[in-house]
Amino acid sequence: MRIRLFHAFASNNSGSYTIVGRFSDEASAAEVARVLQQASDVHDAWHSASPWDDTGPAPLDAFVREQGLREARHGRGDDWPCHGEKPSVVALGRQVVVHAPYTVTLPSVFGELFYAKGGRVEVEIDHAHDPLAVEFAWYPKDMSYGDPRIEPALDAFEALVRPELDALVARPEYDKRPPIAPAWHRGFWGQRHLSVVFADLVAGVKAVQRIADACGMNLTLRLTECPHEVEDPFALLRLPKVSHGLHRVILWSEGSHRVAAMRALREVMACGLDEARAMLEGLPKEVLVDVSEREAERAATVLSGAGCDAEVVAPRR
Repeated sequence: MRIRLFHAFASNNSGSYTIVGRFSDEASAAEVARVLQQASDVHDAWHSASPWDDTGPAPLDAFVREQGLREARHGRGDDWPCHGEKPSVVALGRQVVVHAPYTVTLPSVFGELFYAKGGRVEVEIDHAHDPLAVEFAWYPKDMSYGDPRIEPALDAFEALVRPELDALVARPEYDKRPPIAPAWHRGFWGQRHLSVVFADLVAGVKAVQRIADACGMNLTLRLTECPHEVEDPFALLRLPKVSHGLHRVILWSEGSHRVAAMRALREVMACGLDEARAMLEGLPKEVLVDVSEREAERAATVLSGAGCDAEVVAPRR
């Protein structure tokens, strides 16, 4: 008798699929989201019962014909989630988000319908293995630039969103890594932004959307896949913003306390220990160039407080 023993490891090659479309008005986006969610639900029920039926008719076949889209054998086999949740569709203002958290891919039907209904595809992230970062922007509806009610309205919206974020970014119990902290930052023209990695993308987007609707906010989003194995994908957004100008700061000497000087440089330059140590070599040197007078004075005060000889140089008139 011959006995063979095999030792193997289970594996998979599934990631998430997400596509975002934009339309000219909210009504169109809401209708497309409704139609797509309904079609996805019907097709998912069929696919769950017949996951590897590549020959018979499928619900998406009828949907494609009804919508006048390109006919193909959509949503069969790896073209639909086999072991993960069904696709979810969310309307967010004039945007529509389709997301499947665990699949090989999804059929092209979603993007094709966006264009057929007068919209366009903003982004498609096919088979992402890393978390997705959501960048929100918001602005009060029916308020024009300069309206004194804008800032209080924005503050009120943020005050409602902040306490909800801890639960929305918390990792599953089996994942012992710390959650990625959300980043509040500014965009073009000083518009307020929030970048966040949700544990559940759809649940997170819906939660923020509910608050935006209650506060009368126009809410938009952008999606990107986080860099692989980067602990904090929002690190650059957390750095202190240096205002531009024509002032410079010269560090003439480090003083008698080298460690205190390195600590001050780390604070002023928002750099690491090695960078701060390197800056102390070859003094004197300019450590800040073309910054505002306020930023230059602040840096010089910090450096002087650590015992350094620092000087602010103003532009020549």
